[in-house]
Amino acid sequence: MRKLAHGLRAGFTLLEVMVSTAIMVVIVLTVVTIAADTMRVYDRAVADLSTQSEARGVLDAMENDFSTAVLRADGRCWMEIVIPGGNGAPAGSPAAVGNVHRVDQPIVMLFSTPADRPRWSSEAAGRRQLRGDVCAVAYRIGHRSPFDMPGERIQQVYGVYRTVVDPENTFNEGLKEIMDGTNAVPTSPWNYWTRPGRTVHEYAPLAGASGPRAKTLIDATPGCWTLDEQNFIASNVVAMNLTLWCSSSLPATVVPPATLRDPIGRVDSVLRPVLAVAADTSRNGANAAVGGYGVAFKTGTAPATIPTASLRYASGVAPAAVAMPTAAAVHPQDLFLGRLRVYSNRLYPDNLTVGAPVGIAPLPYMPYTVRGVEISLTLLTPEGSKELRGLQELRGQSTLADPADFRRIVFQHGRNFTRYVRVLANGG
Repeated sequence: MRKLAHGLRAGFTLLEVMVSTAIMVVIVLTVVTIAADTMRVYDRAVADLSTQSEARGVLDAMENDFSTAVLRADGRCWMEIVIPGGNGAPAGSPAAVGNVHRVDQPIVMLFSTPADRPRWSSEAAGRRQLRGDVCAVAYRIGHRSPFDMPGERIQQVYGVYRTVVDPENTFNEGLKEIMDGTNAVPTSPWNYWTRPGRTVHEYAPLAGASGPRAKTLIDATPGCWTLDEQNFIASNVVAMNLTLWCSSSLPATVVPPATLRDPIGRVDSVLRPVLAVAADTSRNGANAAVGGYGVAFKTGTAPATIPTASLRYASGVAPAAVAMPTAAAVHPQDLFLGRLRVYSNRLYPDNLTVGAPVGIAPLPYMPYTVRGVEISLTLLTPEGSKELRGLQELRGQSTLADPADFRRIVFQHGRNFTRYVRVLANGG
């Protein structure tokens, strides 16, 4: 009996070993798969959090600047948006940066009271407190290396640069530039930011120079102050779109003793988007256009809907079939192609005269009051930025030869963030 029992405890059979091994392999593969999926989800979550943090920094800064923007009702231009390389852009405007489409990289110039404004001077003579609170502020997208090895192609990334001029320099030069303008010779923030010889304490003069720096604050060279590393606030930003939500600043009908009315008869309580568009021959041919709110282009707009239509053409009544506008098309009523100058109660697009229906004299401006600004940012995740920088290094240049590669990376790795900001200084 003891021999029989000992034989039963001799060990496992080959079949039992194979079955147990198979079960162990299945369990190990399951655990490894779950761990790999968990790590991928973790990496994706960390990447999204990093991207959100970058976007939040830009959106918070722009929200503070637009909500405290100075828009005085004195007939002067206090805010300006320039599209690099766009039709109607002022002379001397920088070219578009890299593969980012020019509509996606507006140069924004305004006056506001930022909470992080410089409060102490950095002059060599001594440290002193700066007076005032209104500062000249500019935003733009650049393509540089903000890291420890500037100029290395593999490190070059797209990003947003925010420049804040201290309140004393703003008062002595920026506000003076705006206040010196007249109706006959108007000036705008572009005049301040692009005129040589500005004095900025934080920006050291050229070696050997005895006076203020001769370069302008905004120009096409990498050495200009608005593209300095100290003004870099967010990386991997490949698109920044602004939509101005406006209401009519003129009555739809003649109300005595008013002598000027809106020629289109816009309802003043309805907000409409004003945005930039541009032709893009690399997308679906020469007639393609890029810009936000493409769905706002109406076809077969009836005269009864004109007062509340979002976008209208210079004729006042849209034709039966309306195509997306191009740079050579009739200038739309609520769009600009290269330059938009913002006043408290009107907008000037591209130096062009805004049309009106037949029989009604056109207005030389958009009769709009800016009530809010919708900010839309597109950022690449760290994985997308790494792929883009790798392609740039393999190509041996800072831009991609094929724009399709850039669009593919943005489509796969881009994250969109949007925020609506009320312009409180203009009744928003």
